[in-house]
Amino acid sequence: MIVLGVNGGVRLGYQDASAALVIDGEVVAAAEEERFNRIKHSPGQWPQRSIAWVLASRGLTLRDVDVVASHGSTWGDGYGAALRGYLRDTFGATPALERVHHHEAHAASAFYGSGFQDAIVLTIDSSGDGVSTTWGVGRGGELRTLRRFSRPHSLGLFYSLITQHCGFVRDRDEFKVMGLSSYGDRDAHDLSWLLTCDDGELRLDASHLPDLPPGAPQPSRQEMLFGDSVVARLGPPRRPGTPITQATRDVAASAQRALEDAVVAMVERLHRETGLRRVCLAGGVALNCVANQRVMELPWVDDLFVQPAAGDSGIPLGAAWLVSAQRGAAPRPMTTALLGPDADEDAIAETLDVTGVASVEVDDPAEEAARRVADGQVVGWYQGQAEFGPRALGARSILASATDPGMTDRINATIKFREPFRPFCPSVALDAVHDHFDGRGAESPYMTVTWGVKDPAALPAVTAVDGTARLQTVDAARNAPFARYLDALERRTGVPVTLNTSFNVDGQPIVNTPRQAIATFFGSGLDALVLGHRVLEKRR
Repeated sequence: MIVLGVNGGVRLGYQDASAALVIDGEVVAAAEEERFNRIKHSPGQWPQRSIAWVLASRGLTLRDVDVVASHGSTWGDGYGAALRGYLRDTFGATPALERVHHHEAHAASAFYGSGFQDAIVLTIDSSGDGVSTTWGVGRGGELRTLRRFSRPHSLGLFYSLITQHCGFVRDRDEFKVMGLSSYGDRDAHDLSWLLTCDDGELRLDASHLPDLPPGAPQPSRQEMLFGDSVVARLGPPRRPGTPITQATRDVAASAQRALEDAVVAMVERLHRETGLRRVCLAGGVALNCVANQRVMELPWVDDLFVQPAAGDSGIPLGAAWLVSAQRGAAPRPMTTALLGPDADEDAIAETLDVTGVASVEVDDPAEEAARRVADGQVVGWYQGQAEFGPRALGARSILASATDPGMTDRINATIKFREPFRPFCPSVALDAVHDHFDGRGAESPYMTVTWGVKDPAALPAVTAVDGTARLQTVDAARNAPFARYLDALERRTGVPVTLNTSFNVDGQPIVNTPRQAIATFFGSGLDALVLGHRVLEKRR
């Protein structure tokens, strides 16, 4: 059974265009369109190049596909006709098309990806198919929806409103608000006039929002979600590009606390109703790793799985798994997020030859990268298959010392070109995670939960101002080249922890090809690039 999952469309509200290929219940390839077309989030785009790549990765064409799975079950015939026409005219075939509910796809991406036999399944986003939140359970491989909350009762809309008030772009910069919140007073504003979640009953006061009936299109990123009533209570919004004041920090911190409290309230309610002790999360709000930490620290939670592609880029995976299950091919758990294009040595050599860039071939890229990082260099790392989802997981990464107190400011200012308040994340060898970090989990392979840092002074470059870090645990089974790098780094420094951030500059997608890696290397303050078995450096 070959199922192609897709997400995308011509409306600007359709974002995170992507494709996933599921064969006999196993995800074998997945990619986001932005990596290919270089348009961040690819709003209003069909996933043409990602479809082409996932099929080609297995030597298939669209004629080999049994079913195309997508969301949009409530969108009427227009979307289905548009998708069929697009597939016919672009790929020359029109397989059977199955559309599922947006939030059922989110739920499937988390539950089936987790491998749990039973779990609470909570999906939270701005809205999809008119719904913003679903409560569900998974038991014995079966998913069941218990409750739906329709827009405007939406944590995603709430956080987007705050994102705009803080001077950032909604549906893009919410993670900046999360980072900024660590610098503010979480008690500065009581936001119960806007958002409540008593006993898990989510309510957003729509009188403070523009008119957003359930079936209406999403507002554009340029349309303000707040009006005079919000300004009267929170104060004037920050204008984009202006300095960030303490007032803005306090708004971010208060909103972050309100979001966390709401997520915890819903999870607690579901636990009381079901008795289940494992939790699965998906939807864009599930990328809020600080809220995820609050969930993980609940005393009754035995395990937590957050879909690494929790936003809409994970819709194709969930939709494909749902359709596979309906047709008798049981979904198989997700064991890695390294599902994208490989670092092909022939393509690397050809690119270096065409561009005329000098390089040196090395036998062991991991040793070379570790030597340079131990010497204080910042290194671009392009190895193995690319990550699926927004996090750099040691395939398309920028690596640096986690113990250098000046490294955060250096990378933000000269390499990533982004706001100075934004922290960087650590990657740590799995068997050493509890030597350096506090957390209830056994592992955190997808960088979706923050943990406490045991000795912030020892790891200043990867510790946020609140003493936490959004960490990734690394083992050879999931990413052998990256695990070898951490082993080599420990031999040189005594610390199996590295700063790991995505291989891109602010506002651009993560690099996808050798040419993009080289361009980012020479267009930033990176010291070296380990590109497969080739190493590039700059003359100083």
